Amino acid sequence: MITYLRLSVTPNELLVVELTHPAQLWCEDGGVWVTHEQSTEDIELYRGEHRQLAVGKVLVEGAGRLCFCGENLQISPVSMSQFGAGYDSSLVLA
Repeated sequence: MITYLRLSVTPNELLVVELTHPAQLWCEDGGVWVTHEQSTEDIELYRGEHRQLAVGKVLVEGAGRLCFCGENLQISPVSMSQFGAGYDSSLVLA
């Protein structure tokens, strides 16, 4: 069953998403920076843009309204303050 989840990401918030199935991420408003554990490139998405994401852990930062479309989505928001100033997002992906 396909699930659609709309949410907002605010500044100083880090969204950690564990994808157990491939999913699409749509940026409906604003702009976000996306890092996937299986990719060497960072993705920037702005209003109206989308990206197909593979199975794995995804980090999302920025300020925007998003829509995830996929099966069995497991999403857990984490505040950047939990990592302290100058956190290294690569540690979250480990």
